[in-house]
Amino acid sequence: MHLKSIKIKGFRNFDHEFSAEFSKGFNVVVGENGAGKTALINAIRQLFLDSESGRYSITSDDFFRSFENNSETVESIFISAEFTDLTSDQEVAFLPWTNDSGIAVLNLQAENKEFRGRYRKAVWGGESRASQFDPELVDLIQCIYLPPLRDAESKLRNGRGSRLSKLLKALNRRELSECKANDSLHPLEEKVRDFNASLAADDSLTIKTANEMLAGHLERAIGSHFGQSTKIQFTESDFTRIVESLTLLFFPNLSPDANVDYRGLNHNSLGYNNLLYIASILAELTLDDDSDDTPTFKLLLIEEPEAHLHPQLLVRLLNHLRQVAETDKNDVQVIVTTHSTVLASSVELSSIIHLSRSNKPVATPLKDCDVPEDSERFINRWLDVTKSNLLFASGVILVEGIAEQMLVPVLARQVFKDYGESSQGLEERGVSVINMNGIYFKHFMRLYCNFKGVDGYADQDGLNIPVRCGGITDRDPIKVQFIKGEDALKKELMASPHDEDLGEGVNPAIELVQAIKDSENARLYVSKYKTLEYDLAMEGNNLALMASVLESLWPKPKRGKSAVIDELKAIKTENWEEKKSEERAIAASIILKRIEGGTIGKGFFAQVLADRLSKEDTSISVPAYIADAVLWACKLEARKE
Repeated sequence: MHLKSIKIKGFRNFDHEFSAEFSKGFNVVVGENGAGKTALINAIRQLFLDSESGRYSITSDDFFRSFENNSETVESIFISAEFTDLTSDQEVAFLPWTNDSGIAVLNLQAENKEFRGRYRKAVWGGESRASQFDPELVDLIQCIYLPPLRDAESKLRNGRGSRLSKLLKALNRRELSECKANDSLHPLEEKVRDFNASLAADDSLTIKTANEMLAGHLERAIGSHFGQSTKIQFTESDFTRIVESLTLLFFPNLSPDANVDYRGLNHNSLGYNNLLYIASILAELTLDDDSDDTPTFKLLLIEEPEAHLHPQLLVRLLNHLRQVAETDKNDVQVIVTTHSTVLASSVELSSIIHLSRSNKPVATPLKDCDVPEDSERFINRWLDVTKSNLLFASGVILVEGIAEQMLVPVLARQVFKDYGESSQGLEERGVSVINMNGIYFKHFMRLYCNFKGVDGYADQDGLNIPVRCGGITDRDPIKVQFIKGEDALKKELMASPHDEDLGEGVNPAIELVQAIKDSENARLYVSKYKTLEYDLAMEGNNLALMASVLESLWPKPKRGKSAVIDELKAIKTENWEEKKSEERAIAASIILKRIEGGTIGKGFFAQVLADRLSKEDTSISVPAYIADAVLWACKLEARKE
């Protein structure tokens, strides 16, 4: 049995009907802030009695209300959960909830009418609200919720309802039931009773003397008629009170010496206490117990498991949660929400549910994107901490290498300035530049659009992440084969594409441009001439700026002159806006040759150029294909004059 889906309307930020599909086992919900991750978890909690936090009551804040002036609050909240893969025993138990398709349905509706400080709500199973509802069926589903800001130490501390006492009571569930039926004591209760009796009778411990003194003074003070009998003992002999008095100690070593000094949890780190807390819950959820009051299904909801954990510990915890959820005998489903790129990068695509708030909240299970197996394997391998940032972005720009990754955010500021937008950068708009380290658009773009009818690519018919994705790629024109005896200038000109001779690109990614140009979310933009640095050099007076940057980086000779520096100085002093395309092309080829030659390198040049553009009041002309990708990802298609 597992939670298959949930439908929500009118709750928190879910105005229109929202639905989310879950996988059996392990689920990770990702998305930008405000997309509805916490609201989704809280909607699930409304249906169950959370064994950690108690029932989550409806409040006035739970009813949707838009941020528009004079907006009205919705009249009601509706939440419906579907459960599938029921065993034969579960089918019998949840028969009142089950529809003709064999799916168990649990519904909740709350009216926006306050009555004596609370809001009325109705809960029913199955399709008909008029059907008889047995609240005890809900108790067969154990729901545990861990909030994002967990006080693990207080939860693990001894006392009423402590986490440790819950675990021990669950471990002894069968024995306690048998003792209650037989009106007998649990073995632990017997041991504590005998221990208390031995304490009270031992003269050497002075407990007996203290007990007699208390009784004597009490009798003399108020007399035997009003007096009370007292007794000093270690603890109450009731099982619950015994286990609630137990405390958890720790030592930072799995194999300590016999005489080691254990410490209280207040000496432990927040991260380790967080892990101890989660471990105690997992221990309870994975009990192999078939007693009558054992939950038939267990649901663990965790918000931000990354709290107080460094990346290595987080990945270990993640792997263990996944193992627990994917072990059938545990019958545990785990739903995690996160902002951690470390966690997102460590999860298979099939476990990720992407939440977007583009126009309204939308949940996209990435397993339903119909990504071919080879592309899914590729993305799973390449989705590292940096690239997984695309799962939390409002818009995405995919680039081929480190140079584009460093320069595009800086060039975007110029784009916004040229088109009359605010000077805010991509980061303020929630748009991420993702470096794929290659031309791997055929894999990543399948998350944002479906490929159909493209030679060499499997057709795709799945869901898409509803987020704008713009790709930037090089034209990579055919390399020119020279004829012997041609002069050097002609060779340089032939190797330098310009307005009158653009040449045909051999980049295989270009084939995708037409295939995805009509999709709702994805576009791929190709350089006009050659590569990023070359196309940048061909615009406006960028050659002078780029030559100046190269000159500052080029190694200075110990004596004499440098022909390269002289060459760069000559380019730097020209006004290239007045030159013909053919002349700019030759100079652009020289610049590209110096960048790629090994002395400087694309990454270093891009870093220094980006620094100069950021720190100095320096403008640059942005190639159209880069500007178009920026505008697309930021939903600013119409250029402004």
